[in-house]
Amino acid sequence: MVTASSKYGRGFGWFMLMLILPLLLPGCTATGDQAEADYIAAIKRWQQLRIDSLKGPTGFLNLAGLYWLTDEVSTIGADSSNTFVFPVKAAPYLGTVILGNDSVWFVPELPGQVKIAGGITADTALVYTGSGLKRTMSFGDLHWFIIKRGIEYGIRLKDYNHPLLTTFNHIATYPIDPKWRVKATYEPYHPPKTVVVHNQVGMHLEQPVPGALHFTLKGKPYTLEPVGHAGDEEYFVMIYDQTSGHETYGSGRYLYVPRPDEKGVTYIDFNKAFNPPCAFTQFATCLFPHEANRLPLKIEAGEKYAGHH
Repeated sequence: MVTASSKYGRGFGWFMLMLILPLLLPGCTATGDQAEADYIAAIKRWQQLRIDSLKGPTGFLNLAGLYWLTDEVSTIGADSSNTFVFPVKAAPYLGTVILGNDSVWFVPELPGQVKIAGGITADTALVYTGSGLKRTMSFGDLHWFIIKRGIEYGIRLKDYNHPLLTTFNHIATYPIDPKWRVKATYEPYHPPKTVVVHNQVGMHLEQPVPGALHFTLKGKPYTLEPVGHAGDEEYFVMIYDQTSGHETYGSGRYLYVPRPDEKGVTYIDFNKAFNPPCAFTQFATCLFPHEANRLPLKIEAGEKYAGHH
């Protein structure tokens, strides 16, 4: 089972850590206009961190390929005879990828030129196991590693000199408005339930839902269900609303919500609703919101969408 915390949290390293930094609200001495100004400034800082994170090594703007392993043995490189053809900056033949028993090995064609994380120099290197081993391989600007989605295995390729890293500097957003930061009450599910969600590449994945977040907007009650686990530091929420496919990304947006306090109270800040990776690259495997998170209203806050860059 693939969980949201493994795919969208720790797996992104400092990118997601920056993305989910909690908003430090003004202290009790700040009131009225000053409190609102401080809040808007804090959201703007978060928005800049978001852009910086997307451009960072663990961000998504450097993605250059995604190749699904359908055979036990595959070859990679720039030459068209390979199973998976890498960009022209790669060597013609980089090596062979071998899949078996929830593990992946790499046999370099160019020993010493293809680098394997950890300084591995063996003729055949174990680069992925289902128990958590994941080693990155690299050749020049190109870095690649194995991912698993459901029961499928793939090669994710990054280019640390991708053109987007120099041209990308803006994400369109709605005006920041404190009214979109709403109080919510958390209702734990005993036991947690499981939902099936779809992703960008047509897979159906089971996700745990630890509970529900109840809140009120414009005088009406609504509920959102996070996916993940009750002990997570933040709750990962995918939303679809009446702006989706119009002003915002068609497959929905994501949010991180601070873990509720001992009274079950937290805050949902829709000003921090952000586009999934698929809004920026065709090489991502984003989850779509499940039915319970399809809101029958416009959430005119957070990031907008104007097409791939």
